[in-house]
Amino acid sequence: MNLNKLLLLFFLVTSLFSNDKYTTNFNYFGNLSAGKLNSSGYDLNDYNHDSTNDSIGFSAYSKVAAQFSLTYDDLTFTAQGLLREKHSSLTPEITWFNIKYDINDNYALRLGRIQTKVLLNSESLDIDYLHLWAKPPVEVYRLMPVRTFNGLELSYNETIDDKSFHISIVPFGFYKSDINSNKNRDVSLKIDNSHSVSLTLENETITYKASFSKSDTNIKDLDSTLMIVNGLKAYGNDMQRYTFEDRVTYSSSFGVQYAGELFLFDTELAHFKSNSLLPTSTAAYVMLGYKMDKLTPYMIYAENKNDKSHFNTSNIKTSDDRSVALKKALNDVLYLQNYSQQTTSIGVRYDIKVGLALKTQIDRITTTNYGDISSLSIDMTGYERVGILSRDAGTRDKVIYAWTVSLSFAY
Repeated sequence: MNLNKLLLLFFLVTSLFSNDKYTTNFNYFGNLSAGKLNSSGYDLNDYNHDSTNDSIGFSAYSKVAAQFSLTYDDLTFTAQGLLREKHSSLTPEITWFNIKYDINDNYALRLGRIQTKVLLNSESLDIDYLHLWAKPPVEVYRLMPVRTFNGLELSYNETIDDKSFHISIVPFGFYKSDINSNKNRDVSLKIDNSHSVSLTLENETITYKASFSKSDTNIKDLDSTLMIVNGLKAYGNDMQRYTFEDRVTYSSSFGVQYAGELFLFDTELAHFKSNSLLPTSTAAYVMLGYKMDKLTPYMIYAENKNDKSHFNTSNIKTSDDRSVALKKALNDVLYLQNYSQQTTSIGVRYDIKVGLALKTQIDRITTTNYGDISSLSIDMTGYERVGILSRDAGTRDKVIYAWTVSLSFAY
């Protein structure tokens, strides 16, 4: 949805409300965050944030945002904007810009720019104050590179006794955005024909959520990758899955959240599958917190495991020196797509007052590599491994520690 369409939608909405009595609501939230790694030669990456390295940085999770809504009868217009630093410059992003129509007490339609509901905390992931952690488990939430889409959402809500049931269906959605791939390098991701469904069951203390999505995705392939793929295809090999362009991705998840008087507990399991260079991945995290008045210490364990068979190229046929060299180059490309990682975290949150919290977290990060990479590729790229935790060539640390401190607010 380009700027002209956004302005047109805004004009239609303001015209609709101009002659009638309506109610307005304004909220703002943000996060001032600093983080660093204990070792040089590494960068911690996330699709939606800058990288964190061995220098103290304030950009990775820092942000400020505001939401404005207009309600008239059964119609609600919502706009939400977010501002964060990206590659040393402030970058704005419109995360909500839509009209919602409440058909009745149970059914509703929403059209425009909408935040996805695929994962347990996807809708509120930018509102850091609502979460116990200082930094989310990227092993799971990196599986969702785009958290906003343009499209239509149908929802159904039902309350029975003390339980609330919600289902959200997206019959179509699309989006195009630059995302951070690694080492603060952006790639253009285009999503079309996106369909999803999410189901939520909750009461005052516990929430269950399940989701599924399917999307057509497109990332422009590097010329070097296409040369390798086309070269091996000429030898009679099926190379369809070794590209990023015009692919299909699937994701599913199940999460549970418990908020008791003393204990806080979150867990989530997510699965990602694609017929592209991106490997099939299963990820999960478990978080446990204990409330001590304003102080809440917590622990998190998160893991992302790629399908090892994705990196096996034994079925690719070679018949001469050129095909052998091309296959080796393909193995190097695959090696750099691996992002299997495990993180153990300890942290503490201090609630200064309602709407304002100070949090700090230390992560112990290890990675799992599949195969190896040739010295030629290392010389060309400067990397031995690229994934959630990028590693420069020649770096040998086996365990990396990350530190994050943040001041979060929501009013």
